[in-house]
Amino acid sequence: MELPSERSTTPKGVRERTKDAIRSELSAAAMRSFQEVGYSGTTVEAIAASVGVSGRTFFRYFASKEDAVLQPIENLGRDAAVRLLDRPARETPLQALRAAMDVAVEAVLQDVPLMRTVMRLNVENPELRRRHLQRMDEWIDQLAHALALRQGLTPTDPSARLPCSIVLAAWELALHRCAQRDGFEMVSEALDAALSEAKGFLRR
Repeated sequence: MELPSERSTTPKGVRERTKDAIRSELSAAAMRSFQEVGYSGTTVEAIAASVGVSGRTFFRYFASKEDAVLQPIENLGRDAAVRLLDRPARETPLQALRAAMDVAVEAVLQDVPLMRTVMRLNVENPELRRRHLQRMDEWIDQLAHALALRQGLTPTDPSARLPCSIVLAAWELALHRCAQRDGFEMVSEALDAALSEAKGFLRR
């Protein structure tokens, strides 16, 4: 697994910007369809047709309709891992991981209505929930790889997964509490509270 050392600052070309725009359109169309006709009523062909492309074109951008809905969060694990690598060496693993998770916090705060929709669809649709959890496992892999490098361990050292798994579990709890209270603006505080609970449990 390779992690970029920093985000690219090179401006995207017209072709790449066009691809990003189509991906965003397909993602928005998938969310609308899930909301309007439900999971079983949503087809890849219908999503594609609503933005004027073919089903075959859809699969150039996403592997499934679930991935289209989860598009807004697909790169957050990678971006958090990059930020983790940049954290000061004096920070403990937990401090560094919490700071790295600000990538996800910032993404939520940037578009609260979008995250509210994603989480509601996530709760209501078991298939989407399973894909979301698979994504979270990918986040753990990416963060564990970065944490291992940060601590001078081999990239696949299994001990690096435990703290990352705990932090991601706290993140999931924070999101669910925000969804229940319709208060995603407080996601940072919810994450800190969940991590505090986890630390308290581990001290028992």
